[in-house]
Amino acid sequence: MTDTIQTPPAATSTWQAQPISEEVLREKYAKGEEQSILDVNRRVARALAQAEPPEHQKHWEARFLHALQHGFLPAGRIQSAAGTDLRVGLAGARIGGVWGFTTKPGTLSHWPGGLVLAFPAAGSVNGTLVLDRGDVNLTFKRYLQEPVKLVIESDHAVSVEGDGTDAELMRGYLAAWGQSAEDRAAYAVSHLGWGLNRRARWDAMTFYDKRDFNGTELRAFAGNFLYSTGANEVAGRHTLGHFDLPLRGCTVLLDGVAVVNKGVLL
Repeated sequence: MTDTIQTPPAATSTWQAQPISEEVLREKYAKGEEQSILDVNRRVARALAQAEPPEHQKHWEARFLHALQHGFLPAGRIQSAAGTDLRVGLAGARIGGVWGFTTKPGTLSHWPGGLVLAFPAAGSVNGTLVLDRGDVNLTFKRYLQEPVKLVIESDHAVSVEGDGTDAELMRGYLAAWGQSAEDRAAYAVSHLGWGLNRRARWDAMTFYDKRDFNGTELRAFAGNFLYSTGANEVAGRHTLGHFDLPLRGCTVLLDGVAVVNKGVLL
């Protein structure tokens, strides 16, 4: 990254904070004396900026805080040699991450940390997602043996293509949750993001029995692109069905600037 990227314009929103939202914020996300989303965003922006060279950290802290307060970067694109080509509108998205620790009683986090993600607004995701051999279906805790192609239109997977067992399992799972029109949300994007943890390992799942493994390390390993289906409060969708799908070898672009190149975190 360089310091020449222009600050994105402020996004407008009609969302109004509700008492229950403020209560959840304080109970689950705020730390120490934090009382507002601004307090939380300041801490997150400061933490994100620590990855930058010391002389640029103040600059990027301000940039990250602006993005958190006014909406995520307007657009992203994800591509891969396997055939993935997703276009993601990120205006109005809600962003978050996994730190790997918590200090407030009654809250939890997941270890290891190192994941940034966004919950896109409705109608923001279109294109093709191709899971290649060795990519992961964490719902099934399974490394894929054959490619699976998902065609995404207005957030929803309108087809799940593939001849192998992996595609068949995904089609069956989605159909079980999405039998009614009300639960078509099972086919829609929940959140997406990429891994930041350079010490996390893609092959970690091979060392555990399924019942002993939550899969956070495979969500966090550096350079993976994580695509998830299921509930998305920002888009007004709710369902119990959920897929977490870490992909390798993807290039992730934000406003044309690569943050991951062919599976390598930049």
